[in-house]
Amino acid sequence: MEKAIFSITCTTCHARLAVRSEAAIGTILECPKCESMVHIVPPEGWSPAQSPGQEPLPTDSTAPPPLDRVSETPLTLELDPATNSLLGRLFQRLWILWGSAFVAVAVVVWGLWSLLAPSQPPPESAALTSERPATAGYDTEQPSSPPGPQSGGVQSPDNAADDAAAGKNTSGPSSTEPPTSTTETPSIPSSPSATEPSAKSEPAAAEPTSLFPPAAENDAEEDSPPIEIRKLPPPPVDVAARLADPLAEIELNDVPLIGVMDLLSSMSTVPITLDADALAQLGVAPRDRVTLRLGSTTIGDALRTAAAKRGLSVAIDGGGLIVTAPADYRETPRKIRYTVSDLAGEDQAALEKLATMICNLVAPQSWRGNGGEGSIEPEGNALLVVQTGDVHRRILIFCEKLRNARHLPLRSREDPRLFTPATRADRARKTLDRPATVNFHEPAPLARILAYLSQATGADILVDRAALALADTSDQVEATLTAQKQRLGEALTALLRPLGLTYRIVGDELIQVTTEEAAEERLELEFHPIGLWLDRGIQAERLAEQLKARVAPVSWSDVGGEADIYFDAPSGCLIVLQSQPAQATIQQLLATPPDR
Repeated sequence: MEKAIFSITCTTCHARLAVRSEAAIGTILECPKCESMVHIVPPEGWSPAQSPGQEPLPTDSTAPPPLDRVSETPLTLELDPATNSLLGRLFQRLWILWGSAFVAVAVVVWGLWSLLAPSQPPPESAALTSERPATAGYDTEQPSSPPGPQSGGVQSPDNAADDAAAGKNTSGPSSTEPPTSTTETPSIPSSPSATEPSAKSEPAAAEPTSLFPPAAENDAEEDSPPIEIRKLPPPPVDVAARLADPLAEIELNDVPLIGVMDLLSSMSTVPITLDADALAQLGVAPRDRVTLRLGSTTIGDALRTAAAKRGLSVAIDGGGLIVTAPADYRETPRKIRYTVSDLAGEDQAALEKLATMICNLVAPQSWRGNGGEGSIEPEGNALLVVQTGDVHRRILIFCEKLRNARHLPLRSREDPRLFTPATRADRARKTLDRPATVNFHEPAPLARILAYLSQATGADILVDRAALALADTSDQVEATLTAQKQRLGEALTALLRPLGLTYRIVGDELIQVTTEEAAEERLELEFHPIGLWLDRGIQAERLAEQLKARVAPVSWSDVGGEADIYFDAPSGCLIVLQSQPAQATIQQLLATPPDR
């Protein structure tokens, strides 16, 4: 048998374990006694035996687990022979006997007490506690009543033009909570009647019955101690000066884009954020390869050159940098004609209603009626749109998803998978369900833990460093995470929630770590089919009104917010513009129609 090079202690069962291969250093292996996962870190002062010319193996516990080291035999842990000695076994058996005797005595005492003690009825004032529904997704916390008068009914193509003519105030805040592995559903406020004609009228009467299950109270949350949010503000940095720092030479061959940006960020000490949404729009993946060979340059030129190789640009954002879409794509208006006769027919009124729907659901603040510069006008059987490149992209995706939901042929030649009406949560389910095994029981930088999770699951995980800086923290804040074959989504929630952070789904395999506030502020468009509700005789207008009363009630357009909801009769879908946490709650509520 190969001789042990050193021994370690299992942090769970405290068994002494023998490590017999240097290739195991930095890996995470299973304890043969309790089957928990153990991070292999050499004891202090230990040094490996080196062959001439061999690169030394890392012994520091902060070094990332090696991903390319191999061994001739499978890496395993074994119990240290010392634990199997006669004295050790005798000591263990004495402990077992003593523990068994203690348990037996406790059981006898409890039995005698239960027989002799007089029974007492519970107090009359004792309140019954209701079970909380445990569901996957996001937590939402809403007020117990609707915030003021609501307009009657869901916006549909029939009343969309009236809403646009009346104008909208888009300054309303969002009120959703961050993603977690379970959802605590709030109480249902009284919903306005679907027949109330005006948002300025008196509050509508409550619905006699609710379409959704009753929500549990938040007593358990009030009794539990609050989470102490850990933060680590990034150090101040002179971005312009760091970009001008000279660089004698840099040569990178076939390196992932995210690796190049992390390297340049480390060299310059400037936080660099990869704009996850821009990458998704332009079809760029964080793992796309970049080759960079420059001599006698600066950090800034190297950064701009690397970004340009993937069609991106660099912009200063607060105290850091953001790698995003080119400025011309984001800022320069262009005129494009969209042929939508299949969506609106030859009816001019239907074409105008479609235009109003686009204005209210696609980048609402960018249109002329809401203070922006974009415009949209019917022209024959088409819509003539003046907008920036990024908004044009979103209009194209919206129209193609609408065709898909209505079972019409697509008109774009791009990959049809880009236009599936399935929600982001559904498209990313396979990624978030991937098992993750990790054992960072000692505090480690968040960036290091996320990098390990990304490598272990194959998911692309980007950090919104700009949003973290606004919240006085960074990806260098330390955290702990232990998980054994746990879903990636649950592992991320357990890791991020104590830090006051959350994650957003951007693509099928692209996840962004950001702050709760940033996730609530960014509105996204989703299609929610409600055919099963309609089959049960439930009107779409009533369903939409109860959703608006229950989910982020102060964020909707009819009470001064920017979120919106439309019913598209041809597809049988509610088209919802809301934050991702609110979208998750809406999808959860719509998953099970009432049996009536």
